[in-house]
Amino acid sequence: MSRSSTGVLRCVPSQLRAVGAPRSFSTSSLASIPFVALHETAPVVSFTVAARAGPRYEPSEGVAHALKNFAFKSTESRSSLRIVREAELNGGALSAAMNKEHLLLTADFLKGDEAQFAELLAEVIASSKYNKYEFKEDVLPSLAEDLQQASQDPVVFGLETLQATAYRYSGVGSTLYANPAVPVKLDDVKSFASKALTRSNLAIVSSGLSQKDVETLIREKFANVPGGEALSTPAAKYYGGDFRAPIVDAHGHPLPQDHFFLAFEGGEQNSSQLAVLEALLGGESSVKWSHGLTPLARVSQQVEGSKVRAFNTVSQKTGLFGLHIAAPQGKVTDAAKSAVQALQRIASGSPSSEELSRAVVNAKFEEAQRRDGARHLAHESVAAALLNGKSTSTEDKLAELDSVKANELSSVAESLLKSKPTTSALGALKELPYAEELL
Repeated sequence: MSRSSTGVLRCVPSQLRAVGAPRSFSTSSLASIPFVALHETAPVVSFTVAARAGPRYEPSEGVAHALKNFAFKSTESRSSLRIVREAELNGGALSAAMNKEHLLLTADFLKGDEAQFAELLAEVIASSKYNKYEFKEDVLPSLAEDLQQASQDPVVFGLETLQATAYRYSGVGSTLYANPAVPVKLDDVKSFASKALTRSNLAIVSSGLSQKDVETLIREKFANVPGGEALSTPAAKYYGGDFRAPIVDAHGHPLPQDHFFLAFEGGEQNSSQLAVLEALLGGESSVKWSHGLTPLARVSQQVEGSKVRAFNTVSQKTGLFGLHIAAPQGKVTDAAKSAVQALQRIASGSPSSEELSRAVVNAKFEEAQRRDGARHLAHESVAAALLNGKSTSTEDKLAELDSVKANELSSVAESLLKSKPTTSALGALKELPYAEELL
């Protein structure tokens, strides 16, 4: 799992890596749809339509999850079977993904087939039928399967419960997964789709096509997408709090490690400083089967069987910065105390020039990976920037990271430690700490 995550729910896990020349951006807007063309000389094209249709915008619980799982079902012009057959006959792949704020529909295909796949994506956006039989036979069972899979993954479940607790299950605290205790209604899905899947809520990111090609596709294929109004939500309100629950595998057996998440409110205002602070604390090694040299990597070495890392989730105007500790039963508290002490040392004294330089270059690498690395991840990051009115330029963001000073990291760390924490404890609950025992 990458150091920074927005908590993405995907239909297909594979990510296509681009080849060829370095990417360059062409950013524009057509028919109220902002778009970015990432110029590449690759034979495979990736075309993503992003919409403000994540759970942050949903009117009732689980509607966004259901809308995502309705992707590529029957439209007014094609049955779901025809969509699958045409994708296979043309050598393409279709996928749907969702984070807290956005729904992303992506088609990967050979260059030359862009007209057909762009037309399909526009159809899915504008004229999906949302059949009752597909809802009952396909969508509802898939919602339960997604939830079951997520609930048995301690990292996914931990981050979900952490955000839900921090924001009290509203806005960015709304879960990615439908709750079986709150049945999703088909009419609610249709209503949400009619408001969210409009030109005012869309952004398009492509790889492998020129700006002119993308302009032509939007003009010709997306003309029938309704205009609509841009969706908005109240400003996120952070509360903090504690979540504690046992967790077992699919067979009901205990997991080999307990998990503990400790987080504080982050956000856009100090996003560059937080990104560098995350890299400074670290936890991940740059070389497989080796130990890193960062403070949290040293904690992992000191507490046998533990894995400790920093994380930084970012949403529009808010976010969570924190520590994730995974360790055998009875060892989480020791690892968590050492991890918090590492953060406290940064708060009480500025890092050295060498530590700062290493953290900045690693933060820049992570940012470049998000924006220019694996295509689907890059499309998600760039689309979020478009829909949130932020710069899509990688160079601009890297320059911001370069400008971070050592004293700024100390100041940010101190502010985090003075704020109200949020925790998620999973496993043997009597063995897991509370925030006040660590701070």
